[in-house]
Formats: sequence, structure tokens, C-alpha cells
Amino acid sequence: MSSYKYYIAPTSQMHFCSVPLRLDSYSNCQFGCQYCFSKARGGAFNVNRATTINNSQLRKRLKRAVEGKPQGATEDFLQRRIPVQFGGMNDPFGPSEIKKSVSLETLKTLAEFDYPTIISTKGTILASDEYLSVLARGNFYVRISVAAVDPELSSSLEPGVPSVNSRMNCAKKIAAKGVPVSLRLQPIIPDYEQDAERLIIDAANHGFKHISAEYLKLPVETTAHSFAKLQKTLPEIRKFYAEQNATRVGREFILPTTFKKPRLINLKRVAEQLGLVFGFAENELLLQNNFSACCNASDLFLRDANYFDFNIAGILIKQLHLGEFKFSVTDNEWLPSHSVFSHLNSKSRVPAGNGSNRDAWTKFLKDKWNTGPWRGGPASFDGVVNTGSIDEAGNNIYRLDC
Repeated sequence: MSSYKYYIAPTSQMHFCSVPLRLDSYSNCQFGCQYCFSKARGGAFNVNRATTINNSQLRKRLKRAVEGKPQGATEDFLQRRIPVQFGGMNDPFGPSEIKKSVSLETLKTLAEFDYPTIISTKGTILASDEYLSVLARGNFYVRISVAAVDPELSSSLEPGVPSVNSRMNCAKKIAAKGVPVSLRLQPIIPDYEQDAERLIIDAANHGFKHISAEYLKLPVETTAHSFAKLQKTLPEIRKFYAEQNATRVGREFILPTTFKKPRLINLKRVAEQLGLVFGFAENELLLQNNFSACCNASDLFLRDANYFDFNIAGILIKQLHLGEFKFSVTDNEWLPSHSVFSHLNSKSRVPAGNGSNRDAWTKFLKDKWNTGPWRGGPASFDGVVNTGSIDEAGNNIYRLDC
């Protein structure tokens, strides 16, 4: 199996995400979830063409970051100790891991540097003794993903994935080692909110500390093989989204906030009554969270970690107490010293021109700040509206209207 070239990189979500550093040990996922966003967005899924991380190279990059000799924006993030999201695109603990132990070596490397790491998985291999011992000595926060549906549908929606009970028991063993565990209700299927409540109650009995919740994003590509299976499992789903006036964002259809928000608030109430931290994982609801790290709340669970807030969400959060938002950045805002623009998608890239990297990034954010909500500007967040006024620099002024 050859080496995976793009195993670590900042993502194009930098303009709003506080933990935009993705790490993947495999170039594809061996699970066959019908709703998979990675496959819907063109991600690789042919197991026969899989490549894997070069863990010795990862170690060299971490070592350079620790020694203050970063090469490129990715290593700038590592030097800053921005948490990595391990399993950002592909599950690190699928069937291949049982034979190859590639992700185990990645965990050992991360533990060696006590690097703050958010693990995302549907696998259960982490419950085995060898993996548990590494988790216990590292700086890890494990997020177990489960589709919020009727148990009878779970095996159809998530073929090849361990049962929900197995995932819950895996989490319980991890939590018993003192490692914080989060339940990702991702996705929630409309009309199955009672199953989401059931899973939250079950999570409280299995040692979970945190819940995050996000509704299904319906792929645009109706001819895709995975969508055909999803349509068979949920034959009315496309009609339902059309009836709800779902909005196309990129290559997915998103349910209206007016549909999602009250239902998610109810799930938040259930979680908090059980003593769990709740995170809204819908992008437009991120400002509703009572912690710094997007939906995952990793700032509550990881040691010695920093978070990226030189972005639209960061500017808004710093002014939440004011109820009014102006484009305001200072020279103290942290940004990688190397250019980040090669890591953004092609529609987001802008030339640096003759200015500095900081000037180019500030210009990029200003552009988003002063355009419509579909570009990821302030008005894309629930309750933030354009006042129609501009500041002395000609930038839009927004207010919180909720």
C-alpha cells in the first residue's frame, strides 16, 4: 500500500471553523454509509486503491513544529497546537485497521507529542487493550458517530459499520480509561427525533460527556451509487426535502433553520438534563454553542490546545455581548506565517498580490463579510442580520436579531 500524500491539511472551512486541521490515516473509508458526505463530495472510496499515512513523516513534521522550524501552513498549525481532527474525511478504524494497524501507529505518534487530537470514528477497535493503552497516555478526545434513526434502519443506512450497541459499549470502555467521549448524532433523519432522544439517554449511561447533532445533508448527485441506496432505504426523503424548501449549498441540500432549530433545542434540553454538554453542529447555529471549539467542545476536554479564531465566526463571537457586529481584526490575531490559500477550494482562493499573507487573508474575510450569506458571511449565521449601515471603512454592520 503506497503512501497517502494528503494525509494532513487545513480544510476550506477555515473561514468559520476553529479546528480546521484534518488528519487521515487512510485515503478512503471501508464503511459504506449511504449518507456519507465524503463520497457525496467526490471523496475516494475504492478500497483497492487505498493509500495510507506515512507515520514517520508525520513524526518529522511534529518534531519540526515543536522545534519552531515549521515548513508550510500545516506545520504552522501544528506549532500552534491547533487540534487535529483525526478521521476528518475517512474513518481511521475501519476493517483494514484490524490487519494493518496504521492508525494505531498514528495514535502512538500523536501521544508521543501529547498532541491535542479529536478522533472521529464509527469503528470499535479502539476498545481493544492495545488501543486503549495509547488513548490513556495521550491527549485524545473520541467522538463516536451514530445515525439517529430507528434501529431497524441503522444497518441499512450504515452497512459494514459495527452495531450501535457495539459502539456504545466501545465508548464505555474508552470513558473508563478517563478519555473523554462524545456522541455525534450525525446525521439526524427527519421524523426520527425520538430515536435521537433515545440515543442521548443511552449515551448518558455509557460515559459520554458531550453530544453534537446535525441533520442529514442530502446529496445533489441523485445518480450516485450511494444516493440510489439511500433513496431505497428512505424512499420519501427527497420529496420531504423538497416540501420543506431545502436549500442547495454546494453539492448538498440543507433543511431550513426554522425546521431544525426547535427540534435541536429540544435535544439540547434532553442532553443538559442528563448533565451532558450539547453542541449544535449545523453551521448556521454555531454561535448558539457555549464553548469555543465549534460544535465539538474540545476546548473543554483537551490539554494545552489553541483554537483558530481569525475568521468570520471568531470576529462575531468576540462581539456577541455587544449585539452589534463590525469587521474588526487586530495585529494580534494568529495566522499561519505561510500562505493558507492553496488549501482552500478553488472558488475561495484569492491571489496574495503584492501584500502580505495577513493582508491577503484579511481581504478574503472582508469579501465574505460584505457579501451575501451564501458566501459564508455573517448573515449565514442564525439571528445575524445586515443593518443596512456601513462603518467608516465601508464594511457592513450587522446586528443580532433573536
